[in-house]
Amino acid sequence: MSKKKLKILMPFDFPFDPATLPDENYGAHLPPEDWRAEHKVILAIKKCGHEAIPFAVHNKIQPLINKIRDDKPDVIFNMLECFDNDRRHESNFAGLLDLMGVPFTGCPPVSMTLCRNKFFTKRILAPHRIKFPKSVIFPLGITNRSLKKLEYPLFIKPLGQEGSDGITQSSFAETESACLSRVKFIHDSLEVDVLVEEYIEGREIYASVLGNDRLRVLPLREMIFSKFPEDKPKFATFKAKWDEDFRKKWGIKNTMASNIPEDVEKRIKKISRTTYKALGLSGYGRLDIRLTPDNEIYVIEVNPNPNVSDDDELALSAKKANIPYHKLIGKIINLALA
Repeated sequence: MSKKKLKILMPFDFPFDPATLPDENYGAHLPPEDWRAEHKVILAIKKCGHEAIPFAVHNKIQPLINKIRDDKPDVIFNMLECFDNDRRHESNFAGLLDLMGVPFTGCPPVSMTLCRNKFFTKRILAPHRIKFPKSVIFPLGITNRSLKKLEYPLFIKPLGQEGSDGITQSSFAETESACLSRVKFIHDSLEVDVLVEEYIEGREIYASVLGNDRLRVLPLREMIFSKFPEDKPKFATFKAKWDEDFRKKWGIKNTMASNIPEDVEKRIKKISRTTYKALGLSGYGRLDIRLTPDNEIYVIEVNPNPNVSDDDELALSAKKANIPYHKLIGKIINLALA
């Protein structure tokens, strides 16, 4: 951990123009849960002995450029995911920071762009013999693509969304008509391309990775469905992730993964490192993995710059590895400086 006191600028998403605020007490103008990650990172940066400068960004980029030029931070803790509430611009922020020549946390723009397009991700991983579901893309407005190469059931999701946006129980389809109906619904409601892939039955495993060149895969986590009907498919819908009443009703919990054979866990960690390197990730990332009843390992999604809140997968995996939260944030900062 850097012994020098660093000036750390922390740009983050804000739902409206921050210039309309009477002060820079951002947390006073947001629901507690919407401010939690930023608040915890600020506290962790200070605990590491550094100066934290939060800076809200909504739909104007020039104020951020001016702030970087005026303050001349030593490093930027990049928490930007969207511009004007649009997530498609996440990689553009990393590109801007890269152009300005200031070290920033997390992944480079090219990795973020590749991971956002889940179809490109699969094509890059294919030569590395990493398993992933077979899939077909339905570009916006097109619903006549052939599904003959895929085996049912199928899983339908927006191509470039995150946080399980657009994923419900209707994302699981056992017939062509149900699949195409869901494709059309996503086209109409979200106005994005759609990825249709084979549904992989199995455990929902999360593998968090730290590092640039030397990589450390943290202890694995898992989403479990303890009260879910046996005949229903189990996967991370938007409600399963974010709706506490729904999670409580169906016994959905995120916990440390257990009862994974040692050799299987080693394979998961090896696949995680290979995937991370193949896609050019740096700093930190997370893989969403399906572990089948036969212990086959499928990479479902790769997440650059996942949530860094103290109550999310990355931090909880780090805690299990005896890395306190503030030291995790310190490691992420040092990886940016490296």
